[in-house]
Amino acid sequence: MYMDFKNKYVLILGLARSGSAAAIKLSNLGAHVTISDIKPRETFENADALESKGIKLVFEGHPLTLLDNCDLLVLSPGIPSDIKIVTEAKKRNIPVISELELGYWFAASPIIAITGTNGKTTTTTLIGEILKNDGKRVAVAGNIGTPLVSEVEKTLENDYLVVEVSSFQLENILYFKPKISIILNITEDHLNRHKTFENYVNIKARIFENQTEEDYTILNYDDAVVRELARYAKSDVWFFSRKDVVRQGACIENDMIVIKNKGKTYPIAKVDEIGIKGSHNLENALAAACSTYLANTKVSSIAKTLKSFRGIEHRLEFVAEINGIKFINDSKATNPDAAQKAIEAVDGPIILIAGGYDKKSDYTDFVKSFDGKVKKLILIGETADAIENAAIKQGFLNVEKVNSLKEAVMCGYRAASCEDTVLLSPACASWDMFANFEERGRLFKEAVNSLKK
Repeated sequence: MYMDFKNKYVLILGLARSGSAAAIKLSNLGAHVTISDIKPRETFENADALESKGIKLVFEGHPLTLLDNCDLLVLSPGIPSDIKIVTEAKKRNIPVISELELGYWFAASPIIAITGTNGKTTTTTLIGEILKNDGKRVAVAGNIGTPLVSEVEKTLENDYLVVEVSSFQLENILYFKPKISIILNITEDHLNRHKTFENYVNIKARIFENQTEEDYTILNYDDAVVRELARYAKSDVWFFSRKDVVRQGACIENDMIVIKNKGKTYPIAKVDEIGIKGSHNLENALAAACSTYLANTKVSSIAKTLKSFRGIEHRLEFVAEINGIKFINDSKATNPDAAQKAIEAVDGPIILIAGGYDKKSDYTDFVKSFDGKVKKLILIGETADAIENAAIKQGFLNVEKVNSLKEAVMCGYRAASCEDTVLLSPACASWDMFANFEERGRLFKEAVNSLKK
């Protein structure tokens, strides 16, 4: 632990899962905790329970008076670092950290940390499953949905913490140092928050900034931006690649996933045996195989799990087949690159449902990826006009805008023919119409299942 919290005054910004978990942890350690959120009290079902623990709650704003006598400010991932109260805290030399950093302060177990624009949740879950199948005790946490600070006490020195890490969380680390760090890929995303792609890349690279030569960094050799980051790592760098044979890391040889280490080759599994499909998922499998190998996992456990793992909810999730029309839920595709990978992975003609919260993305390459596979584009949400304009500029004219996800599903069903796929892959975040991508995916599945009736 990096601070004795007894009688310290801690301000937490954001009353969602991360903020609540941090508040309970710190309150139990004797800190005087205040949580501030811009939303009204009635938004939060847990408000009374937190106050019963002596935690002070402030709603509908972040008054600067909250910084008086403040010893530490903890930011939830959804709170930008450039708002007035945060910049003022830094002027007053009040330490500002993320919930990820706070959780790290209590971690006894080695951490495998995964970041990247796409594939984080799938890879994090897969790594956790491989380690469990090898008989190891594991806790999976972070951006995947469970705050790290809630999970750290569930593991001991010889166990593992597998942590999905977002750029929002990495913005405000101080000492966070995983034993194994992974960067899967970096493409444009969250530019509404990070302003430039360069800033975004630099923040992603913070995942290994505190590592030493005794630690490992695993990078995607096929991603030029990620590959170049190797020059800045002080740790032992390993690569994964589905296109080239690497000297040290995971790659493909003779249609077989292999690990390369000190001149030796360790076969893992044939590519066509992997349970998760698509070239992007092959990259996720390579990263998972490499990291678990470095975590002293038996090759047989890695192979068994790669063959049996079928993916995660809301990521290329098969929902139903109705009158020969398949429905796939890819609600987790919250940026154009993720949606492009989904289009690539789905066989046959596609009726695509897209659109959502505006993160100032460029949709040109997204539309180009349709490549004759997408028959019709159905748009919802804030970005409907922007995506429609990008489609028209690329000569794709079969576009329809609708007002709800349920209407989009019905429209897609009517437009589809036998052996077509209606694919929800929004290329956008969900916050304009839904609480999160999980709610969007759940409502899509409900709408699809209602068609059966």
